[in-house]
Amino acid sequence: MSPHRVEVLPSRAALPQYGISENGFLPKEAPLEQLPQRYYQPWELIMEELPKLIERQQIREKVDVLPVLDTVHLSSEAEWQRACSILALIAQGYIWTGPEPAQRLPPAITIPFLQTSEHLEVPPIATYATLNLWNWRILHTGADITHPDNLEALQTATGTDDESWFLIISCAMEARAGSLIDSMLGALEAVEANDVPTIIDALEYFTQSMEDIGCLLERMDERCNPQTFYHTIRPFLAGSMNMEAAGLTHGVFYDEGDGKGSWRKYRGGSNGQSSLLQFFDAILSVNHSRSGGFHSEMRKYMPGPHRRFLEDIESIANIRSYVESREDNVALTAAFNDAITALGAFRDKHIALVTRYIIIPSRMPKLEYGVVRKDIASASTKMALEAQTQELRGTGGTKLIPFLRTSRDETNETAVKR
Repeated sequence: MSPHRVEVLPSRAALPQYGISENGFLPKEAPLEQLPQRYYQPWELIMEELPKLIERQQIREKVDVLPVLDTVHLSSEAEWQRACSILALIAQGYIWTGPEPAQRLPPAITIPFLQTSEHLEVPPIATYATLNLWNWRILHTGADITHPDNLEALQTATGTDDESWFLIISCAMEARAGSLIDSMLGALEAVEANDVPTIIDALEYFTQSMEDIGCLLERMDERCNPQTFYHTIRPFLAGSMNMEAAGLTHGVFYDEGDGKGSWRKYRGGSNGQSSLLQFFDAILSVNHSRSGGFHSEMRKYMPGPHRRFLEDIESIANIRSYVESREDNVALTAAFNDAITALGAFRDKHIALVTRYIIIPSRMPKLEYGVVRKDIASASTKMALEAQTQELRGTGGTKLIPFLRTSRDETNETAVKR
């Protein structure tokens, strides 16, 4: 059993113990914009000029003279999350600022990054949690964070509005689903009480919520240019697994000083690491057995409490089996199948987005003007070459479209037959 494990089953009252708030998997309060201890100023000073250091290819020389700071001064979870997020971004900048990727992370990053990652139960790599969940600010006090116009990313590698918008769209989607998580937990309880009207209401709310979240996803085009994303932003989401073509034959060496350290390979940041997407599957008992174990592997990249929440939801998910046992109830079956259809339609929107932002740009020549910078990461062009041999992979390291289509098909197959 994990030392962090709390013996609790999912319920509305138990959500805080899983690190889930009224904002869903986002923290209840906006993330810290700066660590309060002056001791951590060396990190914060790097973050203030991170995009410029990357653009000028000066980040490695700056990081190489950083002192090794101790995480002992971090206290609140918000401080640990802030530290982990900025170390992840610094690490990504250090590795992927060209002309060739760095195969070694120096002790000034490795040591505190390993410590913060262990505390938060995430791998020491840029993950969906470090890039999205713990990396946003509200532009206006009291503004509705389910609207991406009211948010911006605290930190980005490129300094572009495109990157901020790319990250913030996901944050708004997470926030919009906060009430949905609560509603679906109510549906689990309603099954035990044989309360069909409440189950139907929750499933109808699920359907409406998926449509709303899908509309947010479709807003990506408003402020994130596909070419900018593919050539400028995407390289900084890359991991160290399956990156031999980019020059990371053994992955990245996490140097802990004094001859200590290890070679490590991790998948890159990916929306597949969103606990929200897997919650939808877990609560409706979607079976992803044909997806090659990718969904279960992505859980390793989620914060520990969120990962345990999904495991516990799966262990008590009872909605689909209940609907099957009441197949004579036309309204109940229809509500469940409508929810499945809405989830499948959302996955179709995701496939369309991936096509616009990865597949099509990979087949087009790289722009040499505007905000698309040259030589930030050698991996970007090598990834494009992979596409020509049908081996295009997502930042999570998996073949994209076949995987997404399989996930969509598995979703649709969850419908209850009458």
